[in-house]
Amino acid sequence: MRRRSPCILLGWCGCALAASGPLLTEGVNALQRGDFALAEQKLRAELQAHPDDIEALSFLGATLDNENKPADADVFHKRALALAPRSNSILDKYGSHLLVMQDASGARQAFLKSLAINPADGYANLQLAQMALNAKDGAEALRYLSRLSTEQAAQPEVALRSLLALQLSGRKTEAGELAAKFRNDAAWSVSAGRALADAGELSAAEVLLENALTANPDSFPLLFSLGVVASHTGHYTRSQQTLEASLRQQPGNTDVLYSLAYTYDANQQPGAALRLLSQAAQLAPGRVDLQKSLAIAAANLGDYQTAAAAWEAYGQLVPSDDTARRERGFAKVHLGQFDTGLADLRWYATRHPEDAEAWYELGIAESSQDPTAGMSSLDKAVALRPDFAEARSARGALYYREGKPESALPDLEFAASNQPGNALHQARLGQIYLALDRLNDALRHFRRAAELAPGDYQAQFHLANALAEAGQMAESDAIMAKIRNWPARGNAPTGNLLDH
Repeated sequence: MRRRSPCILLGWCGCALAASGPLLTEGVNALQRGDFALAEQKLRAELQAHPDDIEALSFLGATLDNENKPADADVFHKRALALAPRSNSILDKYGSHLLVMQDASGARQAFLKSLAINPADGYANLQLAQMALNAKDGAEALRYLSRLSTEQAAQPEVALRSLLALQLSGRKTEAGELAAKFRNDAAWSVSAGRALADAGELSAAEVLLENALTANPDSFPLLFSLGVVASHTGHYTRSQQTLEASLRQQPGNTDVLYSLAYTYDANQQPGAALRLLSQAAQLAPGRVDLQKSLAIAAANLGDYQTAAAAWEAYGQLVPSDDTARRERGFAKVHLGQFDTGLADLRWYATRHPEDAEAWYELGIAESSQDPTAGMSSLDKAVALRPDFAEARSARGALYYREGKPESALPDLEFAASNQPGNALHQARLGQIYLALDRLNDALRHFRRAAELAPGDYQAQFHLANALAEAGQMAESDAIMAKIRNWPARGNAPTGNLLDH
């Protein structure tokens, strides 16, 4: 995104304007108000009457920059600079123009030339300080900021830069003292918190926002900003508290819904996250991030109806993203829409033959109708990514269904070792050990699967059966009594369900 030239340019040449004609004055006044069309009209009229009016040339260049016409502006800036190469006003506006042109090096040189003429030039010092902050060089930023007048340094926007420079320089106590002066200013605190967060100073941002919230407990911007920053620092409980307070103030705010959904997910509340994402996507159906997040969250919870619809909506918004069609197909297979689902998956695999994920999902889909049909696709997935635990687990499950537990064992031992927290891998490996008459090994993995998935019928059922086979009837009967009325799931094979 191009940076626009700031309209504070008027402050650079008040003396010149005092002796200028009315067209120049009217043009600069219009520029300051943001009426760029009128400013261009007045300044061009001034130049028709006085072609070499330096300030008119320079301000017309600034106006054109603000109108996103940097190529046209370049001509006028250079004409002004040729007439007045040692003018701070002209050099500063030219430096701003170069920033619009994304020539940071050239802009820096222009501002340095301006300081060589007048080391106290407020605008040049401020711009060089900002460049240093962009490079996260707090010490250099402070060097330029120290040259500003007391009045300019006290301005809130400048104080914000000083805060960031102090923090980046490791002068945290001074940064905290400066922030304390503005703690009653909620808007400033929000801007400062975001600036610190953008610079990677997340902990400092959280402390600043927390202190400001104490002084402004009902400020929606502070609540929301603190909630977002706290989620990035891993303080999910605090994040949830502040974002829930934000939502109570603005229940239809999609940014709050989206951020709170992220926090709910981090707090192991995926159902609540899905509910908020669904609400947000209904309120803002054209938001790409919402549709994609909704699709992923729904699929993770096995809500493939919602996932398929969200991937459809996302694909219409971003038709160039082929993965939307792939994931839509995967969801449709889970819904029993095999023909359309497989068509999507095969289309994607043909277009992206080096994508292991594509072959894995295609193999899962193919095996849902014919266990032997998916083996070739899973082989391709593993060949492309030998450490693909999910693909190796699925391939092991297919070997098991073919009555080949010996062939399944290496894949499932790898998957269970690679992802020890995955209940599906543990349960599948338990089945293989059971088929190989290694009951004790089977029990160990069935028990681990049941611990990882305490609410999953298949995980508990496998453990109960293995315990009964081992003669541990009391524990087996207790598990069966607990799960007797639970629904047994029998969907297509998937990385999110235990097969049986």
